Amino acid sequence: MNEIKWIKFRIIIIFFLFFFFLVGVAVRGYQLQIVKQTELVHRAEIQRKHLIKLWPSRGIIYDRRKNELAGSVEVDSVFAHPWQVKEPKKIAEGLSKVLTINSYWLQKTLQSPSPFVWIARGISPAKREQIEALAPKGIYFLKENKRFYPHCEIGGHLLGFVGIDGNGLEGLELNYEKFISGGNEALLVERDAIGRELIYSGILASESPGSNLILTIDLNIQYILEKELQKAVEGSNALGGLGIVMNPKTGEVLGLAVQPSFNPNNFKFSSPNQWRNRALTDNFEPGSTFKVFLAAAALEEGLVSPEENFYCENGTYKIGRRTIHDVHKYGTLTVAEIIKKSSNIGAAKICARMNAETFYRHIRDFGFGEKTSIDLPFESLGSVRPYQGWKEIEKSNMAFGQGISITGLQLITALSAIANGGYVMRPYIVRGIVNEKGEYLKKNFPNVVRTAISAQTAKTLTEIMIGVTTEGGTGVAAAIPGFEVAGKTGTAQKVDPVTKRYNWARPISSFMGFVPARDPRISVLIVVDEPKGRGFGGTVAAPAFKAVAEEVLHYLNVFPDPNLIPAPTKVPTPLLVARNTSGDKPIDNYSGSDRLPDFTGLSMRRVLQIVKGYNLKVQIEGSGRAVAQKPSPGTPLNGVSECWVAFKPIT
Repeated sequence: MNEIKWIKFRIIIIFFLFFFFLVGVAVRGYQLQIVKQTELVHRAEIQRKHLIKLWPSRGIIYDRRKNELAGSVEVDSVFAHPWQVKEPKKIAEGLSKVLTINSYWLQKTLQSPSPFVWIARGISPAKREQIEALAPKGIYFLKENKRFYPHCEIGGHLLGFVGIDGNGLEGLELNYEKFISGGNEALLVERDAIGRELIYSGILASESPGSNLILTIDLNIQYILEKELQKAVEGSNALGGLGIVMNPKTGEVLGLAVQPSFNPNNFKFSSPNQWRNRALTDNFEPGSTFKVFLAAAALEEGLVSPEENFYCENGTYKIGRRTIHDVHKYGTLTVAEIIKKSSNIGAAKICARMNAETFYRHIRDFGFGEKTSIDLPFESLGSVRPYQGWKEIEKSNMAFGQGISITGLQLITALSAIANGGYVMRPYIVRGIVNEKGEYLKKNFPNVVRTAISAQTAKTLTEIMIGVTTEGGTGVAAAIPGFEVAGKTGTAQKVDPVTKRYNWARPISSFMGFVPARDPRISVLIVVDEPKGRGFGGTVAAPAFKAVAEEVLHYLNVFPDPNLIPAPTKVPTPLLVARNTSGDKPIDNYSGSDRLPDFTGLSMRRVLQIVKGYNLKVQIEGSGRAVAQKPSPGTPLNGVSECWVAFKPIT
């Protein structure tokens, strides 16, 4: 009986063990199948499938006239399923010749345990054809979107570029990444139970394409600026340079160039140092261009007047133990002449009338020592030391642009404040962000940061700066026939890293100006880094300024004032001979002729010069070269008081 009872007891124990086990299984099954079903299905999907990120289709970057500056193009990328590759060495050797990739690396890649490996991305159609001709087993192609910059180097420092993962790394591509990038595209790959990739199921594309940028930049102005800056840098054997064209009334950047340039399509072939947008990132001493802002502060405070005289010590002036020199020996100069002839001693004497705190306040009012807040990355602050630590010689040096560091963007922004009547504008590059439907997601508008000087001070300073580009001024090489140019030259020396002293052999030459002076359409800055020879701003940067400004004004249809164009002293007869209506017998040359000359093929400036020799009023239409005129060539001038000339660009 005891034995039977023990057997029953054990059966009961085993029953309850199985009962509780089954209950536990049921509870766990309910938890997994019902409560956590959604979560576990999603987790299983993730474990079974793997996404390989592809290059996304980014938004387009346009200039202000909707010319495309950056877009995406469809390209072929090559990948392999190594487990399908039977002859890795032979295939690697063939691919290496086509793709110019190390064959040993290719062979190791093709022998990878992973069933999916990239071979090359973004290859040309010609290379795809060559690979297909080899018919390698286990090698496949995939369509991807690759960033493409149709104008190559033009605007490279502004636009920036994207990396191998399709993300922006420099310039606008980086700064507006979240708007341009949109959603990602990915290759969907399925895996087995132990994680081996087996097959790819297709491409998953995002339903949120990247937005487009519309810039303030004008492609034609950008091209003009880059072309002329490159000429100036190469012509002077300089290390590099920068140039900016801005609308002084709005703060819109119309062009920004840095030399040496680089091609964002092939950015890997340039050094990281070359990618840097030096107009924003690099600090330099402004030299004599800073005298303009000294004069602005002194005029605004009522400490000087343009006609007031200062004795300039015949070129040598001691302040404490230090001596200030002028390039030329000057006696007595007015304030206007100090700026016109760029006297360091005169600038130091003007500065002596101003206390350090006042000078510092005006420097900061123009925006030096702070970021302009332009919509580009990596902008520098510059360097303006607090006035409490200034010594007298340091304040005097700052009067002519030594002992202070600025950026090119700060300099042209401050210059534009003088051009527009005293307002410091926030410079900007992007006018708006537009989605795929053409709707604006964001718009940028002109924004006044602060008032630096009064309109009267700006007007007075403009008159002084006009003198810089007239006869006897340091910037006469920047003068443009038919226009008044307000500008200022600058030549600063770099500090030698060994001697810690200024080195005349390493100058920074610059010219800044705006035109037409009394109603400015553009302000332009040219800076050339370490030109060889006599690297003065007036001989290196001023001619580049003239070339840029002249072409840009012509492009913007800003016509010269005929009254500012000097009449030709003597015009060679072969240059222009008026024809009669039959076209077979030349009529008298326009000089002193009683018939209207033929303007066809001539530039606008030349036409205005010729018309000035007649008592005629001229109406101009278009730009470029003359293509039509009324009255017709050879018309007797008796009774003719007005002439119409049409121009068209040369194509």
